[in-house]
Amino acid sequence: MRVQKFNNENWDDLESAVLEETPSSGQKLGVSETYSNQCLVRRMKRADKLLKDTVHHAHRGLLHRGWSVIALGLMILFTQASIATAGPASDQLMQSVQKIQAILSDPTLKGEGKAQERRQKLREAIHARFDFEEMAKRSLGPEWQKRSPEEQKEFVSSFTALLEGAYFDQLESYNGEKVRLVNERQDKDFAEVSTKIVNNKGEEFSVNYRLQDINGDWKIFDVVVENISLVNNFRSQFNRVLAKSSYAELVQTMNQKRIGAPGAKK
Repeated sequence: MRVQKFNNENWDDLESAVLEETPSSGQKLGVSETYSNQCLVRRMKRADKLLKDTVHHAHRGLLHRGWSVIALGLMILFTQASIATAGPASDQLMQSVQKIQAILSDPTLKGEGKAQERRQKLREAIHARFDFEEMAKRSLGPEWQKRSPEEQKEFVSSFTALLEGAYFDQLESYNGEKVRLVNERQDKDFAEVSTKIVNNKGEEFSVNYRLQDINGDWKIFDVVVENISLVNNFRSQFNRVLAKSSYAELVQTMNQKRIGAPGAKK
């Protein structure tokens, strides 16, 4: 029988084979309906698998390629100037975006000869919006309270240098990515601005900026991409070092750039 020679990957061959060996028209109709249902089920399973694979690869790609845009991602131009739920945190965030993009687009700051001047201007604009002390404090966790004021100051300096060293090259290699402002949620002195990063392939990734109001100035203290927090990522790495060695060893590890900033080298 031809049915016995059926290749599982070819449902059309199976239908033809069964219909040839089915005597009555009523039975043929039943076979055709069964065949159609089977094809539909198989196609739905394949589509579902394709969707899961696509989401998985996009998520992995974001973790490995997107943090350079996320952690210091204020250079990206917002494609939507205002939304119904926008507030002061969103407004100040967009002002920083425009300032940093202006630096990156300034023809008088292009080239290797202008690298030092360009980076200093970027550093000033970024420090005006990111609260690196708060980020460092939250990343260190309970260990922060055990350190002296001098040690805390040293840690903030090491933490800031770690981020700058990891992300400045990617910051300057801006390649037309855009950010779509989604909404802003505010609870007293805290706000979360939700955005979607859109890359050149049209793929979107969620990036949320967490900010705190400090005397009317909204400062970023964490960035969350696809539900993964930059601060929590660093805290996990710091805790692993502290569990095996000392605080002094942790600072030395940071200064030697042996703590990995998420995705920065990818």
